[in-house]
Order: sequence, then structure tokens, then C-alpha cells
Amino acid sequence: MTNLQRWLFYATLFAVPYLSIVLGTVQTSFTTKYLLHIQLLPLVLLVLFGIYSAWIVLYRTFTFNDCPLAAKELQLEILEARKDLIAKGFKFRD
Repeated sequence: MTNLQRWLFYATLFAVPYLSIVLGTVQTSFTTKYLLHIQLLPLVLLVLFGIYSAWIVLYRTFTFNDCPLAAKELQLEILEARKDLIAKGFKFRD
């Protein structure tokens, strides 16, 4: 099962009962009592997903680890590449 198929399956699992309640196919005392809440459920889920996504991005941004050893190694590789390019006749503008 691909990722698209899985998400379509989840959307179907939500959409079928939701649409049956909103369109009136299924009627119980629960659905008539909380119809407004049920109708607003997709909007609430969308807002919660947005909050969750923002939280994950901010958390991973603030907990990003620095790698000073890797940065030093990268700088050395850049200097080595520059020397190699200069030896081959390339001219830098900086």
C-alpha cells in the first residue's frame, strides 16, 4: 500500500460516517443534539493539524544540533577545492 492509498483510506474512514451524519442518512438523538459540533469537526481537525505541524517545525528548529567538527571538516574541504580550482586556472571574484 502506497502512502497515497493509506491517506485516502484514512480520509474515507472519516468521510463516510461524517457525510452520512451531516446529510441525514443516519439519525440518532446524539447526532441531532450535537449536529453543529459534528459539522465543525473538519475545521477543528484542520486547525489542530496546523498547530501540530507548527509545533513540530518549531521544536525541531530549536533542538537542531550544531556539529562544529563537521563544520571544520567542510571548511577544510572547501579550501582544498578552491586550491584545486585555482591550480586548474579558475579565478574567484571574492
